[in-house]
Amino acid sequence: MDGTILSQGSFIAPATIVNRVVVIPSNVDWMRVFNYTRFGTVGGAAAYGNSFYWQRGMAAGTGIVQYYANGGQVVTGDTLVSGGFTLYDPSGQSIGALPLVGNPVATTASTNAVQPVVSTGSTAGIAVGTVVRMSNTAQTDVNGIDMVVGAVTLNTNFTLLTATNVLATAPGAIGGAGFYRIVNASSLFYPKRRYITNITRAVNAQISTSVAHGLTPGQEIRFSIPAVSGMIQLNPVPENNYLAAIVVSVVDDYNITINIDTTAFTAFTFPTIAQQPSSFPILIPFGEDTATSLVTAASQVPTIGGLQIPNTQSGLLADATTNTGVLGMLLGTGGLGTVSGAAIGGPAGSVTGDVVYWQAGKSSFGGL
Repeated sequence: MDGTILSQGSFIAPATIVNRVVVIPSNVDWMRVFNYTRFGTVGGAAAYGNSFYWQRGMAAGTGIVQYYANGGQVVTGDTLVSGGFTLYDPSGQSIGALPLVGNPVATTASTNAVQPVVSTGSTAGIAVGTVVRMSNTAQTDVNGIDMVVGAVTLNTNFTLLTATNVLATAPGAIGGAGFYRIVNASSLFYPKRRYITNITRAVNAQISTSVAHGLTPGQEIRFSIPAVSGMIQLNPVPENNYLAAIVVSVVDDYNITINIDTTAFTAFTFPTIAQQPSSFPILIPFGEDTATSLVTAASQVPTIGGLQIPNTQSGLLADATTNTGVLGMLLGTGGLGTVSGAAIGGPAGSVTGDVVYWQAGKSSFGGL
């Protein structure tokens, strides 16, 4: 059993380097990752890892890394403080996997902006693309809603949402002290309901979601929009024959356009503090328009961060309900080294186009 390779494979780093889930058919005891491109490139100002190792017993997000530094090809070793290897189990049952929802971490303030900047003394475990859930004393209109992180300043602050999926309306006041939790959980079943942050008034309205939607052209959705948000004309009622929208195009991970002309509709707003308590606007996938799917066949792959969502189907069955739960390893984008104190590129790749190979296996005995 010692050294048995359960699985191996390779991938190419996408246009934006994001955490990558590698599916492994059984709980893994060790893993090696080799960045083929970085091995053949001299070190530069940035430290790009070329060889990585993890085995059971190492803390979540860590791992051993080797890299070229100082413009040469002298191998330097270190351990990653974060952005390394993390066991992936969306059911939360595997020992060593991240908790579905992290422990509360204190925040001191949050700006009154369509992209709130949250001040905190610890950003441990947060990277661009991490999903967080807020709970603060003033901005009650963002409490409890999963939101993607768009920017991070180490142990100082992080920004909620990206430049493309900002809130339609600022919260209404500066946020007070509170907490955030890192959210590693999402509904196991695809497609998923999503909170809406904005809807444009346009011939083909653009819908923005608080976290990645994973939808494809042709999928049909319905809306549940509270009166305080306006644009209730999108809600399915007998008067509009229970309106259903068709996804016309995927703009990015957080935005889609639909086949509904909203230019004459009431302007959409995100619920503010003054309008609490209220429900929040959501979209609900429920089917697929075959005609639209056929003319956009090349786009019929449910993806997030350029990677196909595990276990989803493609083509005309892209909308099919499926359980996305898999076991594997989450490869991180890198982070601080223990010795160097500087950021080192992680096993998910350092530069767009990096060719990365990996092996994962079992042993007779695990780690610590």
